[in-house]
Amino acid sequence: MVHEELFARLNDIGYKNWLKAGCCLLKIKDGLHGYVNKAMKCFHEMLINNNHVLQKGQRCNYDCRPKGNQAYMPRGLASVTGAEQCDASALLNLITFCDYFSLINQRHVREVIGKRNELMHSCEMRVSAQWMDQYRRSLDQLLDQLRHIPELAATGREIHEILSVDWTVSPPRVDCMDGLETDDVSQLVDGPVQAGLEAGDVSQLESVLLRERLQELLHCTQLQDPPDPQGLQELQGLRDFLQSQRDLGEKFQTELLSLGSGEPQPHQTGTAAQPTESN
Repeated sequence: MVHEELFARLNDIGYKNWLKAGCCLLKIKDGLHGYVNKAMKCFHEMLINNNHVLQKGQRCNYDCRPKGNQAYMPRGLASVTGAEQCDASALLNLITFCDYFSLINQRHVREVIGKRNELMHSCEMRVSAQWMDQYRRSLDQLLDQLRHIPELAATGREIHEILSVDWTVSPPRVDCMDGLETDDVSQLVDGPVQAGLEAGDVSQLESVLLRERLQELLHCTQLQDPPDPQGLQELQGLRDFLQSQRDLGEKFQTELLSLGSGEPQPHQTGTAAQPTESN
């Protein structure tokens, strides 16, 4: 069966919650792209208008160094040229650190960042129903602050649907012409179909989230010498998980081979946090 392993993982409540919570972050990221790009354009124009050297089109000769919260884009993202190159964590950190977004209640932004960090550093990649309730409230508070952004109004509806629909799947038994029964994974009656997602869609977003987590753990461990023991433990746990799942082992074959040989991997983003309990 094409998605047999995926079906088994989705019937694990804690892991299913982990995926749904991660899917919400992807929705927030997509909803923030246009808004952040426009805001940064206005912010840069404001900086130029307030600087006579830049107004003349001249290059600044001062060797300026960011101090404290003036480092708007964390974790080596200072060179990105657009919001679409960032994940949800990077965009939310930008909103937190940059004074241009000072009218937004930063407490609600930081709460979602904290929940995101807990999610991506959950050792078992499983979160409880209680955690999901807290996460939903944090998302609702953040989205209420950003309700003036048209894209995020639609994002709020999508997130509500994602968190409300049960993704538990059970492939139906379909009668064949000869009277025998067979599995037909293309005709799901539960779960992802009700949320506007097919099994292939869920599989794709699962790969995106697992790859983001892998890149983040690699980034964190490679930044430290010697590497952080907790980070190495989480990385080993993720490798064991990927190897234990036939479909994921095939998708991440290159990464797993590189991990086994100790070669460095490309990385993008990541921040540390404590793991959460699951049920």
